Amino acid sequence: MPILEESSMPAEIAAKFVNYTSKHVFLTGKAGTGKTTFLRKLIKLTHKKTLICAPTGIAAINASGTTIHSLFQLPFGAFFPDAAASLINENITFNFNTPKTLVKHLNMQGNKRRMLQELELLVIDEVSMLRADMLDAIDFALRYVRRNRNIPFGGVQLLFIGDLHQLPPVVKNDEWRIMARFYKSIFFFDALALQNNPPVYIELDKIYRQDDAVFINLLNNLRNNKITPEDTALLQQHFKRDFKPAADENYITLTTHNNKADGINRERLTQLQTKSYFFEAKVQGEFNEYAYPNDKSLELKVGAQVMFIKNDMTAEKRYYNGKIGIVHYIEKDLIEIELPEDKVVIQISPYTWENVKYKLDEATNEIKENVAGSFTQYPIKLAWAITVHKSQGLTFDKAIIDVGDAFAAGQAYVALSRLRSLKGLVLTSQLRDSGLQQDQNVHYFSQTKQPSDVLTAQISTESIEFIKAYLISAFDLNVVRYYLKEHSQTFDKSEGKSAKQRHDEWTMNLYVDFQKITATADTFINQLKNLFAQQHDHALGNVLIRVEAALKYFNPLIKELSDRFLEQIEAIKEEKQIKTYLTELLELEILVYEQLKKIHKGKALLQALIEGKEFNKADTDALLNEAERTQQLQKAIQLKGTTLKVKSPMEKKKKEPKVDTKFVSFDLYNQGKDPSEIAKERGLSVGTIETHLAYYVSTQQLDVAKLVKPNKIKNISDAIESQKTKSMATIREFLGKDYSFGEIKLVLASMFPSEE
Repeated sequence: MPILEESSMPAEIAAKFVNYTSKHVFLTGKAGTGKTTFLRKLIKLTHKKTLICAPTGIAAINASGTTIHSLFQLPFGAFFPDAAASLINENITFNFNTPKTLVKHLNMQGNKRRMLQELELLVIDEVSMLRADMLDAIDFALRYVRRNRNIPFGGVQLLFIGDLHQLPPVVKNDEWRIMARFYKSIFFFDALALQNNPPVYIELDKIYRQDDAVFINLLNNLRNNKITPEDTALLQQHFKRDFKPAADENYITLTTHNNKADGINRERLTQLQTKSYFFEAKVQGEFNEYAYPNDKSLELKVGAQVMFIKNDMTAEKRYYNGKIGIVHYIEKDLIEIELPEDKVVIQISPYTWENVKYKLDEATNEIKENVAGSFTQYPIKLAWAITVHKSQGLTFDKAIIDVGDAFAAGQAYVALSRLRSLKGLVLTSQLRDSGLQQDQNVHYFSQTKQPSDVLTAQISTESIEFIKAYLISAFDLNVVRYYLKEHSQTFDKSEGKSAKQRHDEWTMNLYVDFQKITATADTFINQLKNLFAQQHDHALGNVLIRVEAALKYFNPLIKELSDRFLEQIEAIKEEKQIKTYLTELLELEILVYEQLKKIHKGKALLQALIEGKEFNKADTDALLNEAERTQQLQKAIQLKGTTLKVKSPMEKKKKEPKVDTKFVSFDLYNQGKDPSEIAKERGLSVGTIETHLAYYVSTQQLDVAKLVKPNKIKNISDAIESQKTKSMATIREFLGKDYSFGEIKLVLASMFPSEE
């Protein structure tokens, strides 16, 4: 699967391990190598049912996932394995859990439990912060919820993403005093659950952030604990203890503690004599305040140094996460930022971060993302200073680094790796050895990395084991048989002729028929095992022939069972006191249909493996007739005056798309209304409406001459040319108050059309 647009062998290898094996994977790489890009593209394309989580709220928001604690309902505190119980006889002053105490937190509601039971791939982002005991707690939770106690993580594959040379997990001394009895280190790779099945170590090696060869070499030596006297001398050249940059030099200070960074920002903002403006974030739905990605109330002044905390998502790519700018102009609905490096002024818009929660689609058994809440704020924050911790993921052109009191191993590396080159580096404190040296446990773990040719050969072997396990699971109908039997035992003959009891015989006949199919499938599974044992040269052609024949045999039988459920639902749906029974029938039908889908997918995966083709999410969706399936389920859930609880995918497909607010204004304009009339009707400012219309001017769907008088168009155009600026504030100051910002905005849009 081509994860990165630019060819990247490690990324392709990682994608193949994820898609075609069940091996755990650790994907790492220096800052700027594309780990986030890999994750985003993987999620779009992988055929596996996937969840994303992260150790902290902000990391989860940035990864478009959820927190580990929320996903698994884990309590806060340390986690000790079973062996801990007999050793802990002393007074412990911190919160902790054991497998026994954790069970009470795993009483999940039905949908969440089934979602974790359907899970195939768990992605943990920012894994540098993940503690070993937390990963063991995840292991226990998955084994318990999935009723698969003997397999690590209950059979779920894990993809760990992060840079272990970033900041480490947090553990207090009194916690580690006890934990050291069970763990070699606090890092995730020393979790007990990984000791017999360690992850494949894959490192992305193309650096997108730095292009300074000397600097790259220095960072590599820092990562690998190979600091040379030359490296130390090179850093010493950038030491300037009392360095005070000029206001227009746009340095950001990286320091170790929040109070230092906040103090610098507050002091510099206070020194500005310009007016304060406050911009309140719009928070909707569920959004934990500890996970807010920016200040809820953002104070800005003209002249303030700020940095962007998101990449520009427009085609122009005007800014990136960490780019420094200066507030150029502010009014109620307008913020302009000057980008000194680019010598331009740009207008920015609020950005919306989403709090994602996952839910299992009851009808399709696919894991779906649901937006539980959102946080909308301008994607900038004061940036005279920032902590090293909060700088992770950012890129700076110039930075003053003050980490002489670094309290974590490798913190100097984290700070230095934010920079594009050594040209922008100033050190105001001497770096201690403790801050320069990486943790030895991380160093030893990095030695497990294998060359690309070894990993490629491993994929070939592991993919055979993966497809074998998948096919056996697909044709193993015993789980469905178990639930059918459990259902048949819910009929109580003592109830006489209750609504449900009247269908006892129908249920028993269906169960007997399914038992026969299951017995045949068990025989085929044994044949499959023998076939795989014979494929010593990995020639899977014979296996494919038998699987195709088995699919041809089982498909009509299982499909007929699915149809019988749907026909039964249709036949009795108008009976009274039957809704609970109908829901049971539909849940069983979905289980049967999902097994049929898995058989189809197993055959398709095998064929793709043999032919060397990619198999992705779209291929999974195309396995069966989705339109027919949707129609069947829609019909099944409709009862007289109500519907069954199970949700149909049709409901999502018919959901009204999000309305483009710009188009609404444009449509009203085309109906003959002017901007002030549109603003009044929509309850928005005239400036906002002019911004909407400016978009259509920039895409050449609207003639600016219809909105701005010809003489004003000429004067504004001349001002833009003569002043060599796109700053609306500068242009208006030059032309005078007879010219509105809206008019200037519209003329700018006409002169610089969008590429859309």
